[in-house]
Amino acid sequence: MTIGKLTSVSVVKGQVLSLSWDDGKTATVDLKTLIAGRKALGRLAEPSCFSRVSLSNDGWSIEWADGIDFGAQQLRRWCDEQAGNVMPAEAFRLWMDRHGLTLDRAAEALGLSRRTIAYYLSGEQPIPKTVLLATEGYNQRMAA
Repeated sequence: MTIGKLTSVSVVKGQVLSLSWDDGKTATVDLKTLIAGRKALGRLAEPSCFSRVSLSNDGWSIEWADGIDFGAQQLRRWCDEQAGNVMPAEAFRLWMDRHGLTLDRAAEALGLSRRTIAYYLSGEQPIPKTVLLATEGYNQRMAA
């Protein structure tokens, strides 16, 4: 899947943006933690500054007048991560089945609790990017 251009951006509340892409996807992204963790983004913590976000002329990013910008692809990734769509529960189940893993064995392989694995399988908790990457690493080890 290729990530397309942004078609709109607006402030929802605080440091949360609503975004739309040219493939019809709409999502929100909360930038509060990102902004708080990076000194260079400090100006965006001010509501008057953050509210001046705009879409770039070409649609490949959002930007603020003082030179801060975020690309469409990174924004889509953050939206998906925050929505828990990094690794769907069914993909996690397929990974376990492919390797013949039980809840206990999957928990052991990933260094997680059995309960956490059950939450991921049920969709009760989103599967974070770190777990997706751990499953990919496990795949590589098993293929070697």
